[in-house]
Amino acid sequence: MFTPSSRCAPLCRILGLAASMACICLALALLAPQAHAAGFYDQPPFDNAELTRFIDDFPRFRDWAKRTGEAPHPAVGTDGLPGFEYSPAAAAELERMGWKPERFFCIMGRSAAALADIEEGDALAGANRPADMPQVSTAETELVRRQLASLLRAVLGE
Repeated sequence: MFTPSSRCAPLCRILGLAASMACICLALALLAPQAHAAGFYDQPPFDNAELTRFIDDFPRFRDWAKRTGEAPHPAVGTDGLPGFEYSPAAAAELERMGWKPERFFCIMGRSAAALADIEEGDALAGANRPADMPQVSTAETELVRRQLASLLRAVLGE
């Protein structure tokens, strides 16, 4: 025999699952602003393999950006931290190339900052550092220094 309580059991399980999912979604929503507030460049340092891949892929991305009129660029986020502005089309192109856009632009910004640090030395320290320029680790700067010729060829289009 089918009692009212046996008919409610499946509904109670569904409602319980929905409530659990709602709690998880709420927790993720509350955590998301904190993750974003950490800043665009709050990512692990790049290594030699990533820098080499960036050097290899940058000319194709640069050519695509020129053809399409895209102009991704460093920016200062609403949090006051250095970041990067790019369009959904640029993100889609990088994903097509096998990159996570945030990682590609992080490496772009950090390698550009490392180049500036190598060229300018202490002139870009402290208050003299532009607000849109990320800090770069010593290890990243050394990787850029070692790959300087290849990086410059990729950036300058030679």
